[in-house]
Amino acid sequence: MSRRMIVCDLDGTLLDSRGQVSERTRTAVRRARAAGHVFVIATARPVRDTRPVAAALDHAAVAVCGNGSITYDFGSEEVVDYRPLDRQPLAATLALLRDRFPGVRLGAECRLELLLEDAFHLPEPLARDARRVPRLDHEIDRHDVGKLMVQLEGAARQYYETVRGLLTGCEVTISADVFCEVMRSGVTKAAALESMASRLGLGSADVIAFGDMPNDLPMLTWAGTAVAVANAHPAVLGAVGEVTASNDDDGVAAWLERHATDDFSEKY
Repeated sequence: MSRRMIVCDLDGTLLDSRGQVSERTRTAVRRARAAGHVFVIATARPVRDTRPVAAALDHAAVAVCGNGSITYDFGSEEVVDYRPLDRQPLAATLALLRDRFPGVRLGAECRLELLLEDAFHLPEPLARDARRVPRLDHEIDRHDVGKLMVQLEGAARQYYETVRGLLTGCEVTISADVFCEVMRSGVTKAAALESMASRLGLGSADVIAFGDMPNDLPMLTWAGTAVAVANAHPAVLGAVGEVTASNDDDGVAAWLERHATDDFSEKY
């Protein structure tokens, strides 16, 4: 049997529309792990919002969070990799955003802490652990920022390309419509996963990745086997070789069941 690393995005991919792990999905993941494969979460979520999913999966997963800025082992409860933005370029980025978008609202994931400016809008369940600050600019000398959150009026899909065009020397992406996300140049899910795979003695050809949004494209392009769920963003559907059922139809579980998780070596 050939050992594989199975990598899965959460929202819109592994989780249903209620944000839950179905029993069918839970069973498929357990079977894959029991067969000797490594299961890895790869999400834009911070560690704290990934924890309930890790609990549903028996706390056995390592999670690449914050679009690759932080990797957390829920089994040992420790940060195993952290890739923050450089402070001097970050200060220049904040100044540029404020000059171009006077009403911009900013937030930041700082290792395990969430900082949000007072005007930053986030659903209460996601903001309940946040520390509110008047201006993020005053905090960056005291924190290592893993992910900068940029919020303008309207849906993020309407402005993230504009933000990406403005900011050079960093990674800008989107995983939801609430804000767009800025990471250090070279920080993606794919980069963090490549580092993890290397430590396990695996290469990209040994990786099977599932995703649904543009922030998943680097890992889907890098993985030897890339699978989109049927509800994926058009850019994702156009970039991958395989499409499984939607997240609400247990697409990840269906793919794992169909491809005999204990015998990937004969399939790929």
